[in-house]
Amino acid sequence: MMHRSVTNMFICIGVLSLFIGACNSTDKGTAKLVASQSQAIARGAAWGTVNQLSDDSVGMVIQKARLVDGTEGVNVCMQWLRSTDGGQTWLDPVLMGERRGSDGKLFERQEDGGYIIFQERNQAVGQLPSGRIVAAWVQLNYHYGPDGKERNAPGMDWINPCQGMVVTWSDDMGQTWSTMRPMDVGPFLGPFLGRQNGVSPHWRILSLQDGTALMSLYGNYNPEYKGKLMIPEGTQSMSAVIRSTDEGVTWGDLSLIMHKSGRLMYEETTLVQLDENRLLAHVRTPRHDTDQYQSADAGRTWTGPQTVTQPQQHPAGAIRLQSGNLLLTWGNRRAPYGAMAMLSRDEGKTWDYDHRVSIGWKGFGKNCGYANGVQLADGTIKVTYYVMPETKDYHQLWNQSIVYLVSFSEKQFSKAAGYSKMQ
Repeated sequence: MMHRSVTNMFICIGVLSLFIGACNSTDKGTAKLVASQSQAIARGAAWGTVNQLSDDSVGMVIQKARLVDGTEGVNVCMQWLRSTDGGQTWLDPVLMGERRGSDGKLFERQEDGGYIIFQERNQAVGQLPSGRIVAAWVQLNYHYGPDGKERNAPGMDWINPCQGMVVTWSDDMGQTWSTMRPMDVGPFLGPFLGRQNGVSPHWRILSLQDGTALMSLYGNYNPEYKGKLMIPEGTQSMSAVIRSTDEGVTWGDLSLIMHKSGRLMYEETTLVQLDENRLLAHVRTPRHDTDQYQSADAGRTWTGPQTVTQPQQHPAGAIRLQSGNLLLTWGNRRAPYGAMAMLSRDEGKTWDYDHRVSIGWKGFGKNCGYANGVQLADGTIKVTYYVMPETKDYHQLWNQSIVYLVSFSEKQFSKAAGYSKMQ
């Protein structure tokens, strides 16, 4: 496997100077840009999830789009990228998993002349203490009629696209991956219910000292579930934590973060570990802002919520910095579009929204974000986010999508935020 240079992957690097002034009239007070290096990691891709690995390399899962010959649709698969030099160059992408039809193609013809396009979407990934890297995602089937029109498009027949969740793992730093294994999602529905989501993981998989792995899930509650989980009557959507004690092979032992009745859902849910027992969860709400929940018993029970971002600022997730501060990143789906971040200097009790900073502002419009980051051993913070064009053309939507990686130090961030000194 050879290094793919930054230039060969459409990477443009430039050190951006601080800009002080109003970015726009719709998000007053956001007048700060962080000095950073910006890299376009991949085109025709979205939803990058970055991890710092045990050997100080950087690993990233991206959703890579591929046009499917003979159809009007787009296949999406999971790819693994890894950098051994802090993100300056990247090894060749590794295909993590894909489905193919009975004839070996990325789609399958139906008796009526229509077809199904296979997609792998919405990943969670993390490295366990053993060194194993575990990833999970959702499998989708997109149905098209003989006329080439998407059947599950608005105003058309809704044909369940979600086929459930799968998990895979690698014991060689992502060079090879196990066969995808279906996951038992317990009280969550596998397929879509009406026009709502089904079930999905998100963000990162965490590990406790006893070897237990934690993964966040969100989606529809299955009213026919007969398990022991006590769910309030009328529940339709929930966010929860699910566990594995066998290196990510099987999952269960679910605990509820929150629930909601009605069709509007809670969506992407992220976890950050403060210490062995204390966790924070950040949940995208039906208002399209972010609620924070707290756990003092390793995710068994939760309290909250505390709202930490404003509408159209989602999904959000936090990392702990070497200074002890927490950095919360999110997609800003209100002008100025791109990615933003802010600090908590008291372990999430409060967040300094008035000192939020634009960390990535290469956005076409509101279809952007899913920002998440890591801090390397040398103190450099790496945050990935994506941008997509404002178009209803599905091919152009994916063809022009770009995954960016921005790099900056906490000192640079603090200066941009207006702190007199790093705390």
